[in-house]
Amino acid sequence: MKSLPQNKAARAVASTSMVTNIALTLAKAAVGLLTGSTAVMADAAHSASDIFGTAVVLVGLRVGGSPPDKTHHYGHAKLESVAAKVVALVMLGTAAGLTLGAIAVLRSGQVEVPGHLAIWVTIISMVVKDRLYHYVIHASRRLESTVLQAEALNHRGDASASFAVLVGVVGAYLGYPILDPLAGILVAALIAHMGVRLYVQSVRQLIDEAPSEHVLAQIRQVVQSTAGAISVTEVKARMIGSLAMVDLKLCVNRFLTVEQGHHIASLAKQNILAQVPCVTNVLVHVNPCHHVQSLDEIPNCATCSKHDVLAESAGGTSVTNSISGTKSQEPPSRGGGP
Repeated sequence: MKSLPQNKAARAVASTSMVTNIALTLAKAAVGLLTGSTAVMADAAHSASDIFGTAVVLVGLRVGGSPPDKTHHYGHAKLESVAAKVVALVMLGTAAGLTLGAIAVLRSGQVEVPGHLAIWVTIISMVVKDRLYHYVIHASRRLESTVLQAEALNHRGDASASFAVLVGVVGAYLGYPILDPLAGILVAALIAHMGVRLYVQSVRQLIDEAPSEHVLAQIRQVVQSTAGAISVTEVKARMIGSLAMVDLKLCVNRFLTVEQGHHIASLAKQNILAQVPCVTNVLVHVNPCHHVQSLDEIPNCATCSKHDVLAESAGGTSVTNSISGTKSQEPPSRGGGP
């Protein structure tokens, strides 16, 4: 689960998006009605759907940041993915409505030529949305928030849509009025593309998709360079929102006591939490290594030899483990056992 300051920061970013979307919706709707531009009205409808989408994002962040309780032992982080899925569905619904509206205008043959005001409001919308995209995407990476990433992608889609609207409005103003409703259809296609992409991403997270191979390799290396760890036989991880929960099997010297094996597992867990930012929880299962025949024997199997190489090349401040005499990076104090 994200920390409370992170969650509050993410909600502040989403609130900025909400205020901006409300202002743009009112401006586009007023200009669309005054100029009769189908493309500008489509863009206004798009911004109106953004208001609902951002409201869903805010609810997802508020509820998703809640701590574990009696009915949700692993917290509520998946609600971020649920919120992102709802935003995607809103985008797809908006795209369908805009397409039907533009087709109706084309069939009627009554296409009005927009004025200068439609051009200016579209340019302003395009610039504002582009700046808002960079602001939100930077925040999503800093806060590691999937739902803010979804919001940022929505803003980028808005900027692209406004550019398409600008082309249609300018074309109509220059004597090609059919370009205005065609621009509305293009806007709908862009919105639909972003919606499908976002929907697929949120579904992948909801079905416990594993993190990237880079993250899994990083987890293995951190564990194998932990003092007393001989090898890692299995690493499983699943994404919950933007965070990962890890289960792994760790081999230690079979002549160690239960307390000593637990200590090694605790070191491995603390090292992972300290060195792999996206990991929120680790469950370590300790197995005895049958390649060793005594407490002081150095394992010689291929897996264990690989561990020795990683342990020797591990950087940072190191300490000597009283159990095995090997060296490992000293983990920070983060509490909790395996």
